[in-house]
Amino acid sequence: MYDLVWSQPMIKVAESFGISDVALKKICDRHRVPTPARGYWAKKAAGKPAKQVPFHGTADPQHEHISIHGSHQNLPPEVKQALNEERQRRKALPKVTPPPIDVEPIPPIEDVHPSMAATARALRKAKPDRDNVVRANGPGCCGIEVGVTSAGRVITILDGLARALEVRELTIDLASGHMRVAVARDELTFSLVERIERRPHVPTMEELALEEQQKKKRERGLPVSLWSLDYKRVYPEFDFIRSGELSLQIANEYVGLRRNWTDGKRQRLENLTDDIAGGIVAYLAGIRAKREERERWQRSWERQRHLDALVRAREERETKRAKFLNRLAAISGEADQLRPFVAKLRCELTENDVGELTRLLEWADAYVSRLENELTPDGISEALGEQKLFPEPDPLVPPEMEED
Repeated sequence: MYDLVWSQPMIKVAESFGISDVALKKICDRHRVPTPARGYWAKKAAGKPAKQVPFHGTADPQHEHISIHGSHQNLPPEVKQALNEERQRRKALPKVTPPPIDVEPIPPIEDVHPSMAATARALRKAKPDRDNVVRANGPGCCGIEVGVTSAGRVITILDGLARALEVRELTIDLASGHMRVAVARDELTFSLVERIERRPHVPTMEELALEEQQKKKRERGLPVSLWSLDYKRVYPEFDFIRSGELSLQIANEYVGLRRNWTDGKRQRLENLTDDIAGGIVAYLAGIRAKREERERWQRSWERQRHLDALVRAREERETKRAKFLNRLAAISGEADQLRPFVAKLRCELTENDVGELTRLLEWADAYVSRLENELTPDGISEALGEQKLFPEPDPLVPPEMEED
């Protein structure tokens, strides 16, 4: 670990493990592995002397073994490939230092990406409500609502994201009033939202004066406003303030990849649109892997259910086969018993014995003949064909035996 963190920047080492550089720094501190100080790699790049902290061994066996459980270690190969392609894409791009977050606002974009043009028009033309919120709803819009002061940033972010996705041959679909990106059978839905803060309401002088009036009216038994009947105050307890902090959130099920990007102390979403587009590509690969995994499980489950049904059907057929064979044995035994008995009875028959006895012997001969016919190969084959006990090909053969 010491050799790794001193061979390249921590963020690159952390990326190879599927964790953040902050998490890697904590792991190194926990195991007493010295790490480069801030500015170390900049000094190295500038050819200036940079001090490397020497490594000192420890006798504690807990420090000798480091376990890292990165979020990307157990991802499917296709997802890892998508992540690797995005890393290579970022490496090929020219490095641009994002501007400080406290600089003047970026001028409004005039040539907005066509897919975001309707949303941009709606946000720019919308009249703020009493909470200073503007909305972009309806056909061709993203279904966004933000504070009026954040509308310009939202347009910039959506324009940059649409262009970054277009480079990756993806488009944002707004047909359902939501933002959706699809590749073949797989789709991803995301939203751009603004954090809302709940703050205690500070009443104005007018609100305090109105509250005092209502209080006096109640004391005198005079009618008061409907608001006063439902609430003890004539003003709300809390104010819900648009903070200006924007966040892009993927709504799909978790697939082991990042699905939230939020404004921070040192970053803004408008500077992360390319990273977000790459994250969307990787997430789509994860969605596809999840779907294919479910389909494999479904096929396996259906195959097992089919095999179980075949087992039950074969067991039922074996029972029928045994009954069929036992019936043949019973018929054979019955015929063997009846044949000599009928012959003996016929020998003892006299010329005077007519009527029912004669008719019995005639029926017995026909009955024995019928039993004997059932025992012939043709008779047995006909009965087998009717009951389908030994069909060819056999529909109850397991698939693996068919392949063999």
